[in-house]
Amino acid sequence: MVRMSAYIYRQMLTSAPSKGDAMSTTPPTRDHVVVVVAHPDDESFGCGSLIARAVAAGRPVTVVCATRGEGGERLPDPATDHLPLAEVREAELRAAAAVLGVGAIEVLGHRDSGFDGPVAPGALVATDVATLAEELGGLLDRLAPTEVVVLDGRDGHRDHLHVLAAVERALAARPGVRLVESCLAASLMRRWVEEVRGAQPDTAYLELDPDTLGRPDEELTALDTSAHLEVRERAIACHRSQRSPFDDLSPELRRAFLGTDHVVVREEVAAAPTATRPG
Repeated sequence: MVRMSAYIYRQMLTSAPSKGDAMSTTPPTRDHVVVVVAHPDDESFGCGSLIARAVAAGRPVTVVCATRGEGGERLPDPATDHLPLAEVREAELRAAAAVLGVGAIEVLGHRDSGFDGPVAPGALVATDVATLAEELGGLLDRLAPTEVVVLDGRDGHRDHLHVLAAVERALAARPGVRLVESCLAASLMRRWVEEVRGAQPDTAYLELDPDTLGRPDEELTALDTSAHLEVRERAIACHRSQRSPFDDLSPELRRAFLGTDHVVVREEVAAAPTATRPG
């Protein structure tokens, strides 16, 4: 296989607006959705159908990604093994965002904390929640969204919980912006654990208490997003350096995850943040 040149990847990095670009500094004038995620791939693995659904409805979408994903595991790929993982994953983010129809991307540049282990200096979870909320608040003031989408963090990843806490804090000071939490149904997560235990027995997620994974089904609103499944699958496929959490699942369970989205909608956020950085 021909190695992909660093030049081609850098061209991909400039194919969509990023932090500081003129295109991303002008707030859209329509019903604007801002999706705040921790890592490249969260926008596709976590809420790709919600993004595609908003775009199909004519709503502009901006993705704010806190890190470049350098702390993630890496699948071997002769085309990109010679490139830094952060560069590869940002390029994958931009390719997936283009598939989903995202209009602008903001990469904040915090360091990926990784799923577990010691917290490195500069890691996302080493950033105080109030500091991260202030940074996000400045972006939200500029982008002027009517709705913010965030992962609810019930998959156990510390970066996801940290981003949720910062988003909640930022929105508590900005009434009138709807918060949509993209969730994993607890019933599906119990089935996921059983299937993944046989296919990926070394995944760190199996070290968590399965009762803590996902959100109780009765708290969730189910949205039929099956019309956007093909687009989401193409976006997921852009993240070649990562193993999708839906890999190795039975077709039935994969479709159960990807054909229906589960959300909690909060018209305003007044509560204190639900998560803080590890002590």
